Amino acid sequence: MVRKKPCLVRKMQDVLVGIRTYLVENNLEECEEQVSEIRRAFPEARLLLVNCGLDPTKRMTASVDEAITYSPRPTGLGEPTKMILDYAREKGFKELVVIDGDQQHYAEEIARLAREERGRADAVVPERKKRFLFARGRLDGKTIEDLMNAFLRSGVKGGTTIPDLTPGAYVIYQPSKLHGKNLTAENSWVGDLLLVQEMLEKKMKIASPRIGVRPNVYAISSENLVFKAIEQMERFYAAKLDEIASKVKENPYDYLYGGNLGLIDDVLDAYRDYQYKKKIVKMKALVLAGGKGTRFKPFTNTIQKQVFPLANKPLLHFIMEKIARTGITEVGVIVGPNKDQIRDCLKDGSNWNLNVTYIEQDNPAGLAHAVLCAKQFLGESPFLMYLGDNLLHEDVTNFLLDFLNSKAAASIMLARVKEPQKFGIAELDENGRIKRLLEKPKNPPTNLAIIGVYAFHNEVFNAISRIKPSARGELEITDAIQKLLEAGRPVDYRVISDWWEDTGNSASMLDANARLLDELKDAGSDAHEKQVDATSVVKGRVSLGAGAAIRNGSTVIGPAAIGENCIIDGSFIGPYTTLGNNNKVSSSQITYSLTLDNVVLENAKQLVFSIIGKNSRVTGTGKHEENAVLMIGDDTQIKMT
Repeated sequence: MVRKKPCLVRKMQDVLVGIRTYLVENNLEECEEQVSEIRRAFPEARLLLVNCGLDPTKRMTASVDEAITYSPRPTGLGEPTKMILDYAREKGFKELVVIDGDQQHYAEEIARLAREERGRADAVVPERKKRFLFARGRLDGKTIEDLMNAFLRSGVKGGTTIPDLTPGAYVIYQPSKLHGKNLTAENSWVGDLLLVQEMLEKKMKIASPRIGVRPNVYAISSENLVFKAIEQMERFYAAKLDEIASKVKENPYDYLYGGNLGLIDDVLDAYRDYQYKKKIVKMKALVLAGGKGTRFKPFTNTIQKQVFPLANKPLLHFIMEKIARTGITEVGVIVGPNKDQIRDCLKDGSNWNLNVTYIEQDNPAGLAHAVLCAKQFLGESPFLMYLGDNLLHEDVTNFLLDFLNSKAAASIMLARVKEPQKFGIAELDENGRIKRLLEKPKNPPTNLAIIGVYAFHNEVFNAISRIKPSARGELEITDAIQKLLEAGRPVDYRVISDWWEDTGNSASMLDANARLLDELKDAGSDAHEKQVDATSVVKGRVSLGAGAAIRNGSTVIGPAAIGENCIIDGSFIGPYTTLGNNNKVSSSQITYSLTLDNVVLENAKQLVFSIIGKNSRVTGTGKHEENAVLMIGDDTQIKMT
């Protein structure tokens, strides 16, 4: 919706200065300065501000004659440029200056070249001495800009030797000649190339004097916005970026004006990643959180395994964070009898900018059965399947990118393990392709274990329909994948290079807790100064919750996580230990262990490799010298002798 704001009206002159800008909170002051500077450089001209984003400030509107906000978000340069051209023609201006409002340009420099070239040229497309396209980005801005400009150079008959096609400032001496051809919403991100292209097609005499720009100024643009523009250029010019890049490589002197030939492949790789990530957004995720957790008793008598806290955060939260980083937004969560615990843990998913849909599987009958339960939710979308009791350090984005870039029906994550006979195993053929999957073989042919992260196209539903329950009465996802292989459909895989934990039992839970604690950042020597008394010591990476207190000669050795309102009194907390909220630990020692909320430890010496459920109390004599291992559930009281 276009909003017009009344501004200070000045006498209409022959010169129109159209200012284009994208207003956000952190550039308002910069744009105010630029608009004021433009007014000083063009005191008698009519100033038209055309912007997207936020509304102009009062200071901006006081400097211009008219201000138009055309969109709350960026839509490319084509749309505002067309509005400025139409305005110039309708009002009969004889001269038009188009300039970006991002303080890149010295307004007086643009005014000077407009005066100098008047009568000598039909238009001015200046060459910046410094180009700065998102100069804070990981890719070289000049190289990307030269590749974008190459669409026009190769697409216009006879090409052009104008060195800088998109300088963000233009002078047009007879704007009535230009009609903004092709400057439509559909092509808006092609932007200034279309403006220059029309100048060339009208055989206008174009001057390209060099101009200085401000040092250390950076564009508000981003790689994603630039890549969006490249997508429109590909459609408009009917050429792919790969094809354009090949032309540039073959004739670099015709196309590169400051760009680096050796960096072109980096741009191509980044653009491919951008395209595949757009496909990832269209994927869905399925998280399985309905298992009974029989191997993790007594804790699963009262708490669903997938919400068990590690490093004082529910296991599922780590999984949601990992999914959110891929760009997926729609997540289905399979829930079982303890569904309320899962719902309370994740709610609607908005904490991670996810939309969570809960799918009930009251009688768990295998992973493939869980996929069938989610068929309506998944629809035709390719999807990521993530077992809710698995933790891995590796990001899954590249795994999904590889899957979408392949012709595979499915892809699985694998890890090299020491005891492959305890896992589902992938057997490879002589070419390194998956040949078959084996469930806990006595003589495993490889050590490549299936770790519980999968990607599927919807043809997996047909494969599931052709399998029968296994010996344990469940529909196995490995059987469905095997059906895909037997049908000649390729199944891809990725072997992870970092850690993975299947949190199926107490030992693996403690190991997963240790892995996560290892990722704690160093809080600094004075971070806990107010929570640690003068007689106590905190060493290493330690997370202290609000209200926690370390006192009376206590020692805490990191990595460790201490929950909110914990009182550590005359005790030793060893490395790789997590204490839940509201713990009271006095005259005790605990290492490589995990406690839940509201636990009391009194005179409990040498606790190691232990998990203590919430609301439990452990009391010792203070004389215990040997290591003690405790696995006790909620609401339990134990006296050590």
